[in-house]
Amino acid sequence: TNPTNMKTAVFVALLALAAAAPRPDTSLESAELVHDERAQEGASYSTNVVIDNGISISESGDDEGVSGTYVFTAPNGEIVELRLVANAGGAQFESPSGHLPVAPLPVQAIHPIPQHALEAIQLAAELRADGVEWDEQGFVVDK
Repeated sequence: TNPTNMKTAVFVALLALAAAAPRPDTSLESAELVHDERAQEGASYSTNVVIDNGISISESGDDEGVSGTYVFTAPNGEIVELRLVANAGGAQFESPSGHLPVAPLPVQAIHPIPQHALEAIQLAAELRADGVEWDEQGFVVDK
């Protein structure tokens, strides 16, 4: 019932919480910026950044589009290089280091398409040619 005892108990509890609090991991390596060159004039810009851990960014853009090269070291130690060109025609990605996924080869059907499925596909094509439309649930939309 003594207020001093209560304050001491609260102080001890807070001290225990502070002692049990997680500490930041100091074993993580830090990286230093080696080169940082940036320029912008209107809609045109360029960025060239190099960090001492192997990350390199070289990018430029204007009203016509963006192009850039990005290099970093993967966790397994491989050097990854990605190139991007994006403009009104779309975006193209390249990886001289071979780190972009590649589409699988087409799969050959091992069974012929059943006759009833071929008939349903043909019927749908004829109805579509006649102007019939369907909603997302497969019901015919009245016009």
